Amino acid sequence: MTFAVKLLRWSRRLHKWVGVYVSILTMIWLTEMAMLPVVFNPGAPVIYGAPLSTKQHENVSLSFERVLQTFMSRQPSGIDSVDEFDEISYFPKNGVYRFVVRESCLEWYVGAGTGEILTYGFNANRFLMSKSMLGWVHPIVAEIIRAPFELLFVVLVITGCYMVFYRGQKKKGEKSVFFDVSIFTLSK
Repeated sequence: MTFAVKLLRWSRRLHKWVGVYVSILTMIWLTEMAMLPVVFNPGAPVIYGAPLSTKQHENVSLSFERVLQTFMSRQPSGIDSVDEFDEISYFPKNGVYRFVVRESCLEWYVGAGTGEILTYGFNANRFLMSKSMLGWVHPIVAEIIRAPFELLFVVLVITGCYMVFYRGQKKKGEKSVFFDVSIFTLSK
């Protein structure tokens, strides 16, 4: 048995088992995408990003202090003080402020011109980025699963390419049996 045939057999076996592993992780990820936002949502509406823009960009926008005061006077659910926010951002192009609590993945978008809450809710994208691949069980479990995922995906590509391109390397007069379990060549 030549080295090329041994390498092809090894590539096929490795490709198969890495493919099974990646397929299982993909099924876990797809299930989490459908189920986790529903299960871990604290009861807020689900949002997937910032509103495109306010109704009309007002030329005069309120000061940050005034927007914050108006926002806090409306008593957003679960927020007792400004210190609970992990991130406060201003998007001048959209004319909105964003208030974020990362641990619960809650966000509020407030119009800079009026101080009114445009939209608020549970950011499903942020939650899935931080808690997918079994990260909701424990962050260490997610890191153990995510670390080899990219490397194994590269292995899938390399072994797959080798199997495809090796198929064309045969001697004249021989037929390659590519999809058989055992690799051998037949003479005409």
